[in-house]
Amino acid sequence: MIAVLALIANFSFGQTIFNFDNDYKTLFPDLPGVSSSDSHEGDFTKATTCTVDGIKVTISKKTSGNNENRIWTSSPRLRVYSGTITVEAPEGKKMSKIAFSTKAWGSTNKADVGQLSTNLWTGDANKVVFTIGKSTTIKTITVTLAGTVITYKDVPSVKDLLANYTKATSNLNLKLTNAKVIYVNEFKGTVNTYVREGDAAIELRTLGFDMPLNSIISGTVKVDLDYSYGVPYLKANDATNDESLTIQESTEEAQPIVATVADILAKKYINDLVIIKDVTFKKEVSGTYTNYFIYDGEQKVQLYDKFQVSDLATLTDGETYTVQGLFGQIFKDVPEILMTKKVAETTGINNITTDATLENAPAFNLAGQKVGKAYKGVVIKAGKKFVQK
Repeated sequence: MIAVLALIANFSFGQTIFNFDNDYKTLFPDLPGVSSSDSHEGDFTKATTCTVDGIKVTISKKTSGNNENRIWTSSPRLRVYSGTITVEAPEGKKMSKIAFSTKAWGSTNKADVGQLSTNLWTGDANKVVFTIGKSTTIKTITVTLAGTVITYKDVPSVKDLLANYTKATSNLNLKLTNAKVIYVNEFKGTVNTYVREGDAAIELRTLGFDMPLNSIISGTVKVDLDYSYGVPYLKANDATNDESLTIQESTEEAQPIVATVADILAKKYINDLVIIKDVTFKKEVSGTYTNYFIYDGEQKVQLYDKFQVSDLATLTDGETYTVQGLFGQIFKDVPEILMTKKVAETTGINNITTDATLENAPAFNLAGQKVGKAYKGVVIKAGKKFVQK
């Protein structure tokens, strides 16, 4: 009897995640490879089923259009253009929620039972058939069985989160201590809020409550961890709210960390605000697109105007500039700086720092809080790191 109860407890207190980005090889071992512009090895030419914790997900072959349903060479890997996705619980069990982590969701997608709101299904069913009407690209599917009690894993800091959770993970209870909001952008309903806690940073994406620029956040918040273009971010779940957080507004601006191209290539300062000085700007044309890069010798990092705030198209090829932005994406193994300022605002006279200017410059700790001369430890002055003794 004890063994049976232990099995039930182990089965009932979690969720089942199908991570197509990270686990496609084990989920679909019969596929010879992945699909790309040059390969069809990841195409589903027949209905194919994968199983995790007794729950089955079946991807049908295409029913219309030119593109086969497939596992693609890059994230989001599962790409379904037509046909169906069927999710089925073990016999005698019912599902209450199915959440799709997607980049694109077909507006005409529908479910045969329950309620479907964009990429979230709720209801009470043993089996759900989703009919795909338009291109749908999926990173993960998370299935919650009816009667499941959700438990949250305590995470003591952003630094601990980044060190110990290297793939998508649901139901985390993250503790923030004097986390500084270093950048906020809102576009078409998505709110990108970046915070720095000590020497680690993370994006909080559309959590549903206000976190003003430069504010200081302490407390705990329930979130899910996900990855986009090789970079982690936190997103809301059913339990996400600000009830256990203290959000204190501040007018003290967060200071960017002085970084190098080599730092970014070494994947330092992910999700953090950085300034990279005296680098060579180059434009590279790829088909109909113009890509922008900064070079330090032979090493390069891409610049991306995701937030539409920069002036990259106006810069002169081969000139030396200083750029400021967030290390927020890794696309095809190339790190990208998401611009947060026009280059004209960070290049030139703004780069000139005299010893007297440095001595009198305000000092900030790694959380972005202003500190006095009595403070001991690592501080940021005029965008540079120093050890204040």
